[in-house]
Amino acid sequence: MALVQSLPKSNLSMVALKQCRTFFSILKSRTLVYVFVLAALGTFFVDSGTKIPDIFVLAKLSISVYFLALATYLYNDLTDYDVDSVNDRRTVSSTRSYYYQILYHTLGFFIVSVLLAFSINMQTGISSLGFLALAILYSHKRTHLKDRFVWKTVVTAAGGSIAAFMGFFASNAFSYLGLVSPVIAFMFWFTLGPLGDVNDIAGDKASGRRTFPIVLGVNNTFKLMHSVIFSLMLLISSLYYLNLINVVGMILSLTACISVSFVIMRVSKNYQEKKVVKQTRTILRYSLFLIQIMFIVGTVVTNV
Repeated sequence: MALVQSLPKSNLSMVALKQCRTFFSILKSRTLVYVFVLAALGTFFVDSGTKIPDIFVLAKLSISVYFLALATYLYNDLTDYDVDSVNDRRTVSSTRSYYYQILYHTLGFFIVSVLLAFSINMQTGISSLGFLALAILYSHKRTHLKDRFVWKTVVTAAGGSIAAFMGFFASNAFSYLGLVSPVIAFMFWFTLGPLGDVNDIAGDKASGRRTFPIVLGVNNTFKLMHSVIFSLMLLISSLYYLNLINVVGMILSLTACISVSFVIMRVSKNYQEKKVVKQTRTILRYSLFLIQIMFIVGTVVTNV
């Protein structure tokens, strides 16, 4: 009798354990979403300056941006389910048994992230809705901007910029330097897009996609990336002349940009090596956060 009574609890525990495993497998499936969190947190600290941050706001901001970015990637996988099944490509939603679980988690992540963003303030909440709208436009079968030339890169860059804007609005300081951080985030993500496309030329040509390397050519694509970094250097120099950062912050930020240019130059000679391209994209992602740190250094020293 006791064994019969214990079965429901045992089954319930097994279900709970299975749900936990599914949840953590989803979290591990897309580690790149941390970069969006770094963009938001970096902008938050840049905008806050010397002001002591609210730890609860930081926590809500981090979770909100993380779930937004994670749900965006998951939603993209869901819309590619049929294609991935035909190509035998394994994604987190590539098996029918997991499809609906991923769908429910994706909806839950979107809802929780938006609610957390609105709990910070209205501006952060509206920004989260903008991120959500871009996620739908990027992957939905009717719009499918990820397969459209230029739009794919612009929308991805805009997503990184909106994540930074969420950090800007969450800090509630509204400094000029904080407002520049989302612009820099856009420029970095705009550079990341073509770099990823360079490594997928053969597949993109076979599927009829139009990307920067296909339309402009590989050499011109790398020139475009260098021009974006050069524009970023001009922007940083103007911040110094506007007294928004000090000379130390400017020199450190420009040094980071020059280092990025050398990294892009190196990968341009080995762009057919997937490992090299992957490493370079990782460096570029964290270079944004490095420049934000340089801004913080420049701001703190200026205000001392």
